[in-house]
Amino acid sequence: MNHYCPPLCPIVCDPIQVVENYYVPQIVPVIHPIEVIKKTHCVPVHHHVYPVVVKEEDPCYVSSYSSKKKSVKKSGKARTSSRKR
Repeated sequence: MNHYCPPLCPIVCDPIQVVENYYVPQIVPVIHPIEVIKKTHCVPVHHHVYPVVVKEEDPCYVSSYSSKKKSVKKSGKARTSSRKR
């Protein structure tokens, strides 16, 4: 028994998709703005100053005559007193 089967209409399914991914770099600028803020701060720092004042005093004027006279009298008295003893 040989059955003869008639040809059938083909069934067409939805296509199966095969995706091949290719990646190509694309540059996207990302901007990061930076602000520089300059601040001045005063900091006290000791600076030692030593002012020098030079004073000149007037010399004590003693006449040479009176000083010689006094020294002669003293030495003379001392001689006289020592002689008396």
